[in-house]
Amino acid sequence: MSLATDLPARRLHRLEERIGHEFGSRELLREALVHSSWLNEHGDLELRSNDRLEFLGDAILGSIVARELFERFPDVTEGWLTEARSLIVRNQNLGALAAELELGAYLLMGAGVDNEGARGRPVVLARTLEAVIGAVWLDGGQRAAQKVVRRLVRPSLDALSADGLLRDPKTLLQHEVQSSLKATPRYATVDASGPAHDPRFRVEVRVNGDLLAEGCGSSKRAAEMAAAERALSRLAAKET
Repeated sequence: MSLATDLPARRLHRLEERIGHEFGSRELLREALVHSSWLNEHGDLELRSNDRLEFLGDAILGSIVARELFERFPDVTEGWLTEARSLIVRNQNLGALAAELELGAYLLMGAGVDNEGARGRPVVLARTLEAVIGAVWLDGGQRAAQKVVRRLVRPSLDALSADGLLRDPKTLLQHEVQSSLKATPRYATVDASGPAHDPRFRVEVRVNGDLLAEGCGSSKRAAEMAAAERALSRLAAKET
């Protein structure tokens, strides 16, 4: 069994479109998608796991996010910047971003851990995303890595507020609806359009089947936050 067989060029091209970077060396992208458990089961000495790329990508991601925060929020403290960066690069957040890219479907993983559900775990997806970022940096340099990272973390950056650190409309809406209606907001994607490198999503948020609002964004997560933001505004208007 070879890595080229498991990850043919056609599949990798679709992933490149999702990432927003066309690799000059697809072997870097292939390496970023090799979980150590796959090598443990197949013993292919010609391959390497994505552990080293993950190490590199983690450092690159942190530096790019740090600079974005530094430039976006010129009046906040060092402590605020540190906490905000931690929120953005934590496994839960990166895992959600990796899930939107469907990285789990491309990951080469040993059957043992795969059967235990490791392919969908946020920590596994987060580390794979970091490895991909490391591969982008090696393949295209700092500028290419900045382009990919900025697009990926834009919704997370947009959710930040210098006043309260994290302004998460989905969390705020959930608290509001649970306290007032004893229910939970439900989100559904109703439309997806645009090319793979610049998609647009439209999402509805409903409570007890009733439509509260719609939102649009460049990712499902961004569209959900936009819908939650609009729902909060409408709920606030009803109270006045």
